[in-house]
Formats: sequence, structure tokens, C-alpha cells
Amino acid sequence: MKRLESVRPTQFEGVAAGGPFRVIRMLNMDKPFKTIDEQLEILASRGVTITPDAEEALLREGYYSIVNGYKDLYLNYEKSAKEGHDVFDEGTSFDDIYGLFRFDRKLRQTLFSYFAKAEATLKTQCAYNYSEMHQNETEPYLNPNNYDPKENKKHVDWLITDFKIALGRHPKKKPKPKAYMEHYRRNHDEVPLWVLLRYMTLGQTFKFYCFQNESMRNRIAKGFAELHFASYGERIHISPKRLKTAFDHIKDFRNICAHEERLYCARVSPGRDVSIMDVLPDLRLALSRDDSRRLTSDVVNLILDVISEMQPEYVTKLMGAMGFGGIQDVVDAA
Repeated sequence: MKRLESVRPTQFEGVAAGGPFRVIRMLNMDKPFKTIDEQLEILASRGVTITPDAEEALLREGYYSIVNGYKDLYLNYEKSAKEGHDVFDEGTSFDDIYGLFRFDRKLRQTLFSYFAKAEATLKTQCAYNYSEMHQNETEPYLNPNNYDPKENKKHVDWLITDFKIALGRHPKKKPKPKAYMEHYRRNHDEVPLWVLLRYMTLGQTFKFYCFQNESMRNRIAKGFAELHFASYGERIHISPKRLKTAFDHIKDFRNICAHEERLYCARVSPGRDVSIMDVLPDLRLALSRDDSRRLTSDVVNLILDVISEMQPEYVTKLMGAMGFGGIQDVVDAA
């Protein structure tokens, strides 16, 4: 009896001027190994002009990372649906796809450095304001009563457990604590929050902020507003909710950068509707004026560099995928 081949519906998504759309088709689940020559033959058969550096690029980065990750801008969706496999727009070269791949990597590396600065500011403001409020307590961050009573107790317990693991005090999980934390434990009988948060992730620090009572969240948000005034010379109100929203976005985009995932067209938040354009004003709340200006300049220059070799239709698609209407939007957003 002939074996029935496993199949499943799959989709590929593209971003056009009018927005994303999907083409649904059935594919065999098997993905057999292909040599580099076979990979190049597949690309050529689908309308891609093979350029001299294609072989080395595939050997270094991989077909999946380059082609599957960055083909969307250059696919002809009507022909792809008709043929049952990817078909690229006429005139598409490997360099077009690889150029977008390299642009996205530079974008990740650039934004990651600013996300790191925003992370440092959140950790510092949390540690400073919390420690000032709990000066007479030893390691108050381990006391569940020091968190918002409205918060889910289980979530608070999980965060405290993360702290205990980092400190090497969990009964079951005892990784060797960092030397700088051991120094404080041995010489000062406690590890201050500003030392502990240096080790914790942005996600854990974000939870620490979210789990504070309203009074503490207001103090931390006010600290950001004071920093903004000191750097920009303008008074703004930053509510705890606005700060939470900003760092929720920063956290998610920072993780995309850290894990080398596709960034330029990424969407975060529960509704998957927050783009790169949207996170630039969020970063402005945490960055100094000089850093904000450098961020704008860096992003604009990266975009200008990649679109200098693009046809207008692809420039429109790229800007739409990033959430921008044009270069001026980048400047305005930041």
C-alpha cells in the first residue's frame, strides 16, 4: 500500500504598499537537504539572478536566514500562487535579497546599543528609587509584602525566585553567583538592588517595575521625567502607564535584536501592531538628547544607504514594512 505523504497548509507573507497579505498553499512537510549548488539552482529557477558572492553568502549565513527571511519584498505573489512555489519579480538578483539581509543586521546592531542604554536607565531608576524608599531594610526586594498587593501573588513569587536563583540561594537551583554579588554578600552581608539588577534581564527588571505599587511606579516615572528635563530642557509628564508601554515595546524589540530575528518588518505588542517607527518615541523617553539625535542619524543613514540601490516600488514596500511613510517620518518619530 502506498504511503500517504504528510502535508500541511502553510503560508508566506509579503508586505506591499497596501499592507500585508497571505497566499495559502499545501506543501509536503519533508524538507530534504540541498547542496549549495542545488540551492542556487532553485533560486535561479524561481527568477533570481545569481551574483558572484551568492555561494559564499549561503555558506556563511544559510539559505533559510537569507532567502526565507528576506524574500518577501521581491516575491511576485500572483505568480507564486499560480505556480505553487515562490516566484520572484523580474530583475530580482541575489544581491537584492542579501542586501536587505545585511541592512536588517546593521539595523539590529544599531538599535541594540540604544536599547541597552534604555535598559541601563530603567535598572538605575528602579534601583535608586526603590532603595531610597527601603533604606532601613535588608534586601527588601525579597519581601513579597513590598510589592503591589493588587498584583498576582504567583507572579511576584516567581520574580523573587529569579532573584534567589541569581543570588545562589534557591534550595534547588544554585548556579554560582557572580563575583561582584559574592563580594557584597561577604563584605556587606547583603546584595543591594543596584548590584542585583546588573545581572537580571530587561524582562525581569520590567516585571520588577510593573509589580511595584502605584506610589513607587510614580516615583520611577518621575525620575525619567526629571532626566528628560535635564537633557532636553523641557518639562514633560511621563505616567507610569506610559513608561510601562514604552518598555514593553523596548523589551520586545531588544529581544528580537539579541536573537538575530528579522527586525525591519517586525511587529510587537499583543495586537502585533507596533513597528520600528513606534518604538523610536519610546526610546526618546529613556535616552539623552545627544543619544536621541545619534539614533535618528544612525537610522536615517542606514535607510538611505539601503534604498540608494532599490527601485522606487521596493523603497515604498520597505518603508511601509518598517511603519514609515518616508524618511521624514523617521526624523519626526525620533
